[in-house]
Amino acid sequence: MPEIIILLLFLIFSIFLVLGVVSHIKRTAGKWIYYCLAAISFIGVLYMLFFQTLNIFDQGKPIKSPTVETPVDSGKNNGPDPVKEDPPVKENPPPETPNEGKPDNPTPETPEKINVPPDEIVKYEVVNGDTLYSIATRAEVTVVKIKQWNNLKSDVIYAGQILKLYGKNVEPPPPVEPPKQDPPPATASSALISNGSLQKKEIALTFDAGSDAAGIAILDVLKKYNLKATFFLTGKWVEKYPVLAKRIADEGHEIGNHSYSHPDAVKTTAAAFKQDILKADQAIKKATGKSPQPYFRFPFGSYNPAALKTVGQAGYPYSIQWSLDTIDWQQPSTETLVSRIKAGASNGDIILMHIGGINTPEAVDTVIPWLQAQGYQLVTLTELLN
Repeated sequence: MPEIIILLLFLIFSIFLVLGVVSHIKRTAGKWIYYCLAAISFIGVLYMLFFQTLNIFDQGKPIKSPTVETPVDSGKNNGPDPVKEDPPVKENPPPETPNEGKPDNPTPETPEKINVPPDEIVKYEVVNGDTLYSIATRAEVTVVKIKQWNNLKSDVIYAGQILKLYGKNVEPPPPVEPPKQDPPPATASSALISNGSLQKKEIALTFDAGSDAAGIAILDVLKKYNLKATFFLTGKWVEKYPVLAKRIADEGHEIGNHSYSHPDAVKTTAAAFKQDILKADQAIKKATGKSPQPYFRFPFGSYNPAALKTVGQAGYPYSIQWSLDTIDWQQPSTETLVSRIKAGASNGDIILMHIGGINTPEAVDTVIPWLQAQGYQLVTLTELLN
């Protein structure tokens, strides 16, 4: 408040001083009145500054601080301790009194118990410092159950995430693993797949690489969130960008075959199309050191029964389509990409995106935390189709 009054007085002083100078120049009456008012205003400024200075000096006087006990170490890292000097080394240091320093064996702070009534489901919001183990201990359940109840693929959780904790009378039965099936023989037609299980809140992010690498920063975004995705590479792309192809493989992402030259399978002979697939297979293996089998994606999403048979004969039992197209190959705005994903996201989705999408990295950086907040697990194709 004093600062505002000082500013107002200084403004009034400036106005009267200007009016006095103008009157003096024009030789009009009243100039001395303006000068006097300006002087009075200036004296008011000095008066307020004088008392404001006194207040500052009063505030700067040392105040004896109360004795603060050293907080018990709860295991959380809250930054460096206040300035603390090492005590001088003495040959025979005197024993510490009970009130000096930290206790030798501090008692850990007991976290608050999470009460889960037998007939209720508790929605627990994760806070900083929580781990699955600490939550399980406080709720008197197991980490395995928490992961099953919330479809967690790893022990990684984040602040703000909502976890469901079930009472013993309403606990859902454990999931039953589906029987393992061998992939169809190489001579059979490739199976066309557009989505995963509609009962699981899982989504697979997939990226096609065709002509350029304008959106390769998507690798940095996935690394930021510690997520793995599936990349469908063309042979020509890996030959043009072998270092980027190797990076995709080295960072643990899945790789699929997207043909060599990106031909339309429906408009290409079976023999030529098969050779194109096999050529891409060799180029991808050479650049990444990994096989792109068993996943193939048709260029343009164009296929027919004959094309599916050719893909199967080339050694790819699964042809992957998609259930949500971001149309990022048209280079829409980031907001459009985010809106399409938020509006269309559902259980078992396979989302189609492209490494050539200029705004794709920024859009994915925005929707990943949103999808996770909705309870979706972002997984690879293998995890989605298991």
